[in-house]
Amino acid sequence: MDTEPTIHLLCGLVAAGKTTLAKQLARSLPAVRLSRDEWMIRLYGLPYDSSEYVERLGPCTELLWEVALDILAVGSSVVLDWNFWSRGRRQEALDRANAAGHPVELHWLDLPVDVVLERARRRLAAQPALAHRIDEDGVRHFEKIFEPPTDDEGLRVSRHS
Repeated sequence: MDTEPTIHLLCGLVAAGKTTLAKQLARSLPAVRLSRDEWMIRLYGLPYDSSEYVERLGPCTELLWEVALDILAVGSSVVLDWNFWSRGRRQEALDRANAAGHPVELHWLDLPVDVVLERARRRLAAQPALAHRIDEDGVRHFEKIFEPPTDDEGLRVSRHS
């Protein structure tokens, strides 16, 4: 259990199981989970690769950060259920957390790509209402651009496999 309100971030390949982990963390810590994909899908119903989705993502992300900081201010931890897949995204989150005076923990789903591909196939077949449709090509694309966290980023990292 957290001793002070903490921002929990997630990173890993697309379809690795970040939302499943985020839900587990929210229950066990406890913490409030904020899912950017769920908000975007409920509000706009757009695929993640559409230009309209990309245009609306920034304002939604800013609103989620505001909500997260309000939650932290009243003493609860938050799980930001979206992918901090790049060093730049992680640094931005760390900067925001530092400015607000809250610790950060990064939860890294470090899984072999074949496991992630199987999870993506199962998710695609199940067609969950609040998840983006990701196929093998999407996983392979993401595998090429994903930046694994490194020790010099200044983050406390919990590795999940």
